Amino acid sequence: MSRPPTSRDLARLAGVSQATVSRVLTNNPKVNAETRARVLQVLKDANYTPNALARAMKTGRTDTIGVFMTRVTSPFHAELLDEIGRVLSSMGLHMILWNIEHDPEETVAEVLHQRLVDGFLLTSATYDSRLHSMALASGTPTVLLHRGIDGLDCDQVVGDNWQGAYDAGRYLVDQGHTDIGLVTLTHTGNTSRDRDLGFRAALADAGVKIKPSNVVSVEVPHSAGHAAAVKLLSRKKPPTAIYTVTDLLAFGILDGARARGVRVPDDVWVIGFDNTEMAAWESFDLTSVDQPVHAIVETGIQLLRDRINDPDRPTQTVTLPSALAIRGSTANRH
Repeated sequence: MSRPPTSRDLARLAGVSQATVSRVLTNNPKVNAETRARVLQVLKDANYTPNALARAMKTGRTDTIGVFMTRVTSPFHAELLDEIGRVLSSMGLHMILWNIEHDPEETVAEVLHQRLVDGFLLTSATYDSRLHSMALASGTPTVLLHRGIDGLDCDQVVGDNWQGAYDAGRYLVDQGHTDIGLVTLTHTGNTSRDRDLGFRAALADAGVKIKPSNVVSVEVPHSAGHAAAVKLLSRKKPPTAIYTVTDLLAFGILDGARARGVRVPDDVWVIGFDNTEMAAWESFDLTSVDQPVHAIVETGIQLLRDRINDPDRPTQTVTLPSALAIRGSTANRH
């Protein structure tokens, strides 16, 4: 073909209508998967690249999603970001990432009102941040992923942090542990709060009390987990098990135990939360509560697409199950 293909040419090659080609180009969810794949293959074979600016002017869509995240180098957030990028790409959508940890609020507010994207995914919502309220006030469709905010009239997709933590606590009690350490975070949102409260509830239901001296509240980094482990394991009678609310802290606890010459799991059991890829590495072999990252991301992006297509639809909060993945940092007692 001596000239660039038109939508009519592409429709004929794919055996569909021009309207269907247009729907595929604008990522309309009404096109079934088989037809979409056939049209996309024709586009690829024809080396067809639609004019993004012209399409945006015509449809009012950029086919781009804005993602707001903090601590992008942490194991969990890196996996979450990778999964967001993969799912968006599979849907023919693009991503702009803002690392809000380093951006002043004025810069974020300007970004929110520039209409650069069709929707926002917020992965780090906290009670003391105005990001979620500013995003909603901008009028751009917004979904909270991983971290939710109670009572917020906004689509949200989270793991069942409370139940996952409860199951971790119950597992330790059922295996005979009664002297248990808890390494927790200052609660700025639902995630850390529920991972703390669910664990405490499991122990309370079993009649096991956590000694105040066995509770350590820390910041996020690996070094904080390391310091917490040294503190707990230096006591005259250290806990026989330690649960913490993130894998990153758990990795620090494992390293802190090694620094003290404390054997895991012989002397102390360790449980984390998130079940990151690193948790399964032999050097860590960490028992951890699984965050269903793929399901959270896929569900959240679908909710965002639904919100973009129908801004007035009722909001939804989806809570997905979090299961305990048992590995070598815990071992059943005989």
